[in-house]
Amino acid sequence: MKKRFSTSWLCGVMLLGLTADAVQAEDERPIFITMQQEPYSYLDKNGNIDGYHYTIANLILEEAGFSHKATTAPIKRMVVELTSGTADCSIAAHSPFAQENFMHVADIGYELRVGIIPRKGIDLESYEDLKGLKIGVPAGMSIGDPFDSDETLDKVQTPDYEKSARMLEVGRIDAIMGAIESVRYSAFMKANIAHEIFGKPLVTTQYPFVLICSKTLPEDGYVLALKEATQRLKARGDIDAVIRDFFSFSVSAAPDMLQDAPPATKVR
Repeated sequence: MKKRFSTSWLCGVMLLGLTADAVQAEDERPIFITMQQEPYSYLDKNGNIDGYHYTIANLILEEAGFSHKATTAPIKRMVVELTSGTADCSIAAHSPFAQENFMHVADIGYELRVGIIPRKGIDLESYEDLKGLKIGVPAGMSIGDPFDSDETLDKVQTPDYEKSARMLEVGRIDAIMGAIESVRYSAFMKANIAHEIFGKPLVTTQYPFVLICSKTLPEDGYVLALKEATQRLKARGDIDAVIRDFFSFSVSAAPDMLQDAPPATKVR
């Protein structure tokens, strides 16, 4: 049986036998690490790191007076580095797992929404509406119960969000399970599929995205500087501006991707 992890390491991750990289030089701290997954942090077609979490992380570092950039790592390695104290801080959903294992520092004013997004024309008003649908489940992904353990649903294993979107487009599946914005972003940016193919998602879980830091750190020093920087950026509207700019391709076709964020005051 393949191991499964949540859509954003946010609903709980079990980690055994993993090791973290060596601690970076003290003058490069705080080490701000972001999750290597679209649309949070990823390599673009030119090999450069992009993603709105990565951009916000670097804005926070700059605002706090630090000259170095954030790093990015696959989900499991990121969790190991944060729990071990090898890395210092990140942006993550404030799930029960995050609440238990990390220090909540500051909200950024945006949410992770997880659930099932159907093909246009399919209305999902409640969980019961999933019955009879073919639902794409990307490899290794989980959104928790009742969906994960529900054997009455017709679940179709797919390689990833991009392949799921292509299958939805040609009618091989009726809906896709996962992080709503990641599904839509992968469909548009990687599969060149217009947002008009999607219906209104059934959101099963949502958590606020927050600045979190390792519990090994004191609450002053790095943590306080990053907290105050985040609060200033949020108050000025700079974080909203990054998010709106990043998802600007989708404003007309899928405005709810922005979750009714307030008007931006700046663009990156």
